[in-house]
Amino acid sequence: MEDIKLKDIDIYEFKKEVYSYYLDIFPEDERKPLELLQSSYERHYTKIIEILYKNEIVGFMVLNRVKDKGYAVLDYLAILPQYRNNKLGTKALQMLLEQEKDNRGIFIEIEKVGLGKDAEENLLKANRKKFYEKLGFKKLNFDLYLFGVVYTPYLFSNIKDNEDMIINEILNIYESISGKERIKQNCKIIKKLRFEEITKNNISVAARLQYEIFPNSSAYSVYKSKITGERKGLYIGYIAYMEDVPIGVTGIYEIPEYPDTVWLSWFGIKTEYRKLGYGKQIFDYTIEKAKNLNKKYLRLYSFEIWNNEAQEFYKRNMDLGEYYYNDKENKDIFEGKPKVFSISLCDEKVELWNNKFINISEDEDSHEKGILMMKEDGIID
Repeated sequence: MEDIKLKDIDIYEFKKEVYSYYLDIFPEDERKPLELLQSSYERHYTKIIEILYKNEIVGFMVLNRVKDKGYAVLDYLAILPQYRNNKLGTKALQMLLEQEKDNRGIFIEIEKVGLGKDAEENLLKANRKKFYEKLGFKKLNFDLYLFGVVYTPYLFSNIKDNEDMIINEILNIYESISGKERIKQNCKIIKKLRFEEITKNNISVAARLQYEIFPNSSAYSVYKSKITGERKGLYIGYIAYMEDVPIGVTGIYEIPEYPDTVWLSWFGIKTEYRKLGYGKQIFDYTIEKAKNLNKKYLRLYSFEIWNNEAQEFYKRNMDLGEYYYNDKENKDIFEGKPKVFSISLCDEKVELWNNKFINISEDEDSHEKGILMMKEDGIID
């Protein structure tokens, strides 16, 4: 790979030699307008680099920095399709990292694994993540919501700055390139959530939050029966906090007749925190807790009509889904088209539920009971 070189080019060379590749490789929603690229280049914020192999263009990189010797954002790295799978991208990035070793570090955004539209897209994201990790990039402890997409940020740096400082530096770059107001409206920092098990000390918080998320149903009778000891079977509920703000709930319970399975209970997040990756954080936390119980599967039931938004999340994150029908249930529940979603917690492939009785009807009755109990206990008016 001695024949590989990095060559800084100006915006006019970019337009002439690279721009057509840029349009072909990156979809429209990932591209910056040419005027924005030119403006940031002319203000000396953007560095454009051709990747040459034997003096032929095989790829390009775009690097943004607003402070001398500060952090840089690697905005684009692309190898032309006909030159891929030859480790040219690896070598080019290694060369860039060597060139940048005296600066503060290089920041990248990788679309968050698990939020793709299908398994193929999630695999692509996972491979991209592995590529950067092998080169020494370290995952930061927050996610980034940027122009409608959730990213996992990584940093290559030998300096141990605290993450608040890193966030401020990166936001400064974004604002300098794209404008302060535009970034304010389209960029959010998604921090790691904190979880508390539901106890007698926070049951009112959990009940109000759950009822806000599911305004027609209440889990209060379930929460309270567990805390008072009236419920003997497995039930564990959790509140998710973004710093000190409760934003979501989740839980795990068991149907004794099916000892190899635990069920997801009252999993939800407040409206204003949706589509930011927090739901995936809560789901992943629940999965880890379920695995600690040494069960084979985690399952849930949901209604296709009444919980339409949740269906897409479950399709992306569970192994399989199937419609549920059992003659023992109250026939009214089938108006909502109930589905059972399942995921394996072990090395075994998950099995279909095949309409075994789960008593959704009794669960629905407890929801109405919970609303009355919350009113009796002064939790709601």
